[in-house]
Amino acid sequence: MVDDSEKAVQGRIGARIRELRVAAGLTAVEMARQAGLSQGQISKIETGKAALSIGALTSLCQILGRPLSYLFQKDEEIPRVLGTMTTVAGPESRGLAWFANEVRRLTGGKLSLVPLQATLLGPQTRQSAMLKDGFLDLFIEDLPAFRDLAPALDLLSLPYIFDSTEHQSAFLDSTGFDQNVRQVLLSKGIHPINSRWNWQRGLERVILSTRPIIHPDQVRGLKVRIFESPLLARFWEELGAKPVVIPWPRLRRAWLKGEVDLLPTQKAHLYPLGFCRRGRFVTLIGDVPPQLMVAVNEARYNCLPPSVQTALIEACDAAGDFFSREVIRAEAENEPANMRRYGATYLKVDIKPWQAASRKNTEKLMTQCPEARKMWEAIQQIKNRGQRTEDG
Repeated sequence: MVDDSEKAVQGRIGARIRELRVAAGLTAVEMARQAGLSQGQISKIETGKAALSIGALTSLCQILGRPLSYLFQKDEEIPRVLGTMTTVAGPESRGLAWFANEVRRLTGGKLSLVPLQATLLGPQTRQSAMLKDGFLDLFIEDLPAFRDLAPALDLLSLPYIFDSTEHQSAFLDSTGFDQNVRQVLLSKGIHPINSRWNWQRGLERVILSTRPIIHPDQVRGLKVRIFESPLLARFWEELGAKPVVIPWPRLRRAWLKGEVDLLPTQKAHLYPLGFCRRGRFVTLIGDVPPQLMVAVNEARYNCLPPSVQTALIEACDAAGDFFSREVIRAEAENEPANMRRYGATYLKVDIKPWQAASRKNTEKLMTQCPEARKMWEAIQQIKNRGQRTEDG
């Protein structure tokens, strides 16, 4: 039974404040100065010997970045379940299962992840909204899946935005990403926890078709599957194709039924989903591997003790390495399996025409999309700085 006497509540609150202060790297003197209190008052609060003032506690919570309710939360009220999702059977689902096990291990069973099927959740953007509204606690997906909350992310729906993985990494660690994405998501109650950006969804983008596609001019007049993205739709229209929005949960069936002619996807998805059963021509168009973002509901995250937050981030980083290794290994194994089972043909084409067409269209689209253009300019600045350093 939990002791809810005034003395016990004061002691529990004091212990939580001390825990948060230590986790934040603040001394009692520093926190007292920021809160306008004396060091003696802080000491009494942390040891449960001070009469509780809501005003003083509110001030401390603002400094420590936690809601006032966190201080009154009992141990049994700490969230123990965070929801995520599984999109593809095979390497992705194995990676997410490993993440769940690592979270459970590092938190000593205080936190669990419950994978949910994509068919239960609907389109990507709906899932990011569910995360914002607290119906999901944790969501792992490509960065463009959060575009309804941070509109600039729609830019990353397009191919060849980055010249290299180094260029991509530099941007994800830049002030441009922080201003255009991270701070925007935080303002809407979503907390990205990737610290290393090591969740890679495959090494290579491909275009699957029932006929050989070698050059971008060959997509004219063909129906191409896209997810819901105004920018991506205009991009394919500029190439002369006819974009058709098909949500991921019904994509496999729609592709096998012939609802579209072209299927841009990740190479790692081809064999697990049997896509080559219908179209056996796989055009390898390269590009930088897309990064997945691991994000949690901010209110839910703030209900976790610092030690559990730290364990969750450590699990995220370790799982990213495992996830990416699984996907890369599966890509290598699945290509010969796809060729044996479905007669798949992998077309290693000259990607320069694809890059040139893509960048020409992107430049044109940026004149119509001010939010995406701002992030595009930040990406180009990083590219230019890198070139100057190499020329140095």
